[in-house]
Amino acid sequence: MSKGSNAQIKKIGLIGCIATGIGTIIGSGIFGSLPEVINSIGPGAVGALIIAVIYIIACLIPNMFASSVIPATGSFFLYQAKLVHPMAGLFMAVQNLLFPVLVSVFAVLFSDYFVALIPSLDGKQVLISIAILIIYTGIGWFGNHTFVSVNNIMVAMLLVAIGLYVFIGVPNMNPGQLVLADIIRPGVKLTSFSAAVGILSSSLSGAGSISQIAGDVENPRRNLPLAMILAPVLVCVVYILMAVVSLGAMEGSQLVTLSDVAREFMSPALVTFFIVGGPLCGVLTSMVPQIMLSVASVAVAADSGVYPEGFARRNKHNVPVGTFIYVMVFAMILAATGAGFGVLMTMFSFVNTLSNLLMALIPFFLYKRYPHACHHAGFKMNKAFTYVVSVFAAIASGYLSFTMLSTLGATVWVLIGIGAAASVVYFYLRIRYLKRQGRDLIADMRSPYPEWSEREEACRKMDEELKKSV
Repeated sequence: MSKGSNAQIKKIGLIGCIATGIGTIIGSGIFGSLPEVINSIGPGAVGALIIAVIYIIACLIPNMFASSVIPATGSFFLYQAKLVHPMAGLFMAVQNLLFPVLVSVFAVLFSDYFVALIPSLDGKQVLISIAILIIYTGIGWFGNHTFVSVNNIMVAMLLVAIGLYVFIGVPNMNPGQLVLADIIRPGVKLTSFSAAVGILSSSLSGAGSISQIAGDVENPRRNLPLAMILAPVLVCVVYILMAVVSLGAMEGSQLVTLSDVAREFMSPALVTFFIVGGPLCGVLTSMVPQIMLSVASVAVAADSGVYPEGFARRNKHNVPVGTFIYVMVFAMILAATGAGFGVLMTMFSFVNTLSNLLMALIPFFLYKRYPHACHHAGFKMNKAFTYVVSVFAAIASGYLSFTMLSTLGATVWVLIGIGAAASVVYFYLRIRYLKRQGRDLIADMRSPYPEWSEREEACRKMDEELKKSV
């Protein structure tokens, strides 16, 4: 696509980035995980949420730092291919092909909640899943700015639903049921508290996905890191308020669903809106960023030659048509058949955890390759602090990878082996094919990314001018 046409594409501002991050985080999960945590550790859920958001931000630090220095669309692939090693990039390219699994998961969850709202549609879940994917295919065809604009409306509905739950619920809390001392010292075992932090962490993750569409973001070196911090913090505040209301207004010692609590102080009409604006909108607001992440990650690999160039060809809205169709059709097939769904999710989770380990080490490569650009990062972070947090994130990811590895079943092992073998064969044939066309794929992947080199050179000159002025 020409530079002129790229200039006409509307950019996503800070508010859009934050809203997208919030939409990614607040999904259907919290409506199930918060009652589970409250039943497990009671008022300790508030402290668990605070610890969970600290952990999530720590894991986001490497991505935040990289985005503040050299943001790029599809950066998960580019950082590995250009900074670490081409083979790491190929590993990421394979992992990215599995991203549509999560898109399909959200479509299936949407159909489940939709049928719960309209029981007469029971048995039509597959059709509903495919229908919502078709609708979002039509919306996504017009580009990420349109996608984000529609998603912002859903995020607004989601926040209104949660806001009603909080503001109507607070005056209806049972006096004496929630005591500050119980929040500060819940009196639960450390293992139970840690497990709750783990559950809530998964419900606070996802803000990093906005970094994958950096090319569509206005001032990405500033807006992306800010969105990655502010989104989970704001969501954590919302979750704490939901937890306080749930603890103070619930009847009995066990909480089943948040809608059950809502029925204690909301009218039937508002309860229906809470269900629609909560779980239903939560699924959709999580699905949009996942689609954008999936498309950007595969398309940038195609731009680099890893996949046929048809995957990278863009329409007038800067949407890589081939990749977009692949993502949506793959998700529709999974939603229609459900074949191997749980197995695919297990495979994706394991491979994704390994990729998180690689991502955690990116700051070390950045400081070595682009020291001047790091010095002029759009979002300042202390070097020693960044290193310490990156090592922590790498160790945590490595530990999780090891624990997952020990629990994988035989079927998953076989599928991972088949997938690895198929990937090796494909890349061997692809590399040979491109060599006959006069192109060295590995050398191209290893070569510096032009925009990053230009940024480093500009920052180097700024540093030299600063030295001269001193």
